[in-house]
Amino acid sequence: MLPWKYPGFLTRILLPEAVFRADPEDNRIYLTYDDGPDPEVTPELLDILAQRDARAVFFVVADNGDWWRDMIAEIASKGHRIALHGLQHKSKYLKSNAALYKELLELASKITGSGGVPASAYRPPFGHIRPDTVYFLKRKGIQTVLWSIIPGDFRRMKTGELYRRAMRSLRPGDILALHDGTRLRPAPTLELTKRLLDEFQRLNWRCECLDLPELNLVDHG
Repeated sequence: MLPWKYPGFLTRILLPEAVFRADPEDNRIYLTYDDGPDPEVTPELLDILAQRDARAVFFVVADNGDWWRDMIAEIASKGHRIALHGLQHKSKYLKSNAALYKELLELASKITGSGGVPASAYRPPFGHIRPDTVYFLKRKGIQTVLWSIIPGDFRRMKTGELYRRAMRSLRPGDILALHDGTRLRPAPTLELTKRLLDEFQRLNWRCECLDLPELNLVDHG
């Protein structure tokens, strides 16, 4: 499945076990960030979130550098959740379910070894995922989390346009897919996040972490 190529209702029909929205109670909005961490972008993003008392889920890609381990620990220390995106940012669509599961456990181990606590949640790179993979992972205790809003901050676009794309149908319970892992400079997600959070504050909407269980590696041994 390539979620952005299909109307939202059709994607939900084809992937009924995936998560697209969450609890809207108390005007909750759910920010998620993909493809990072990034040694330049993520620290600035964490400051923006802290200044506005917002929490988010980071779907991370692995790196072997010391900076990555430090960044994982920093994300966790700021009260955010860390979830699974892959060892590399590559499509896993053709990968066997067993091989993908093994890869996700290896990523979870790296997160744990860096001082983070991995959530039992996976977002496939590019949204590429087969229905049978969603079912397989769920049976293994790993939930596939997609999104209801994706403004496209992985492309070079003016902040105003990204903001309009994010806000035009946004409502409590929505999951926004944003990107702190990017080669673009300045990273579009930084100004976009500021504008969104300022508007959420005006609307009295709260940015909370998705309610995700921890991934206990002992249970997956």
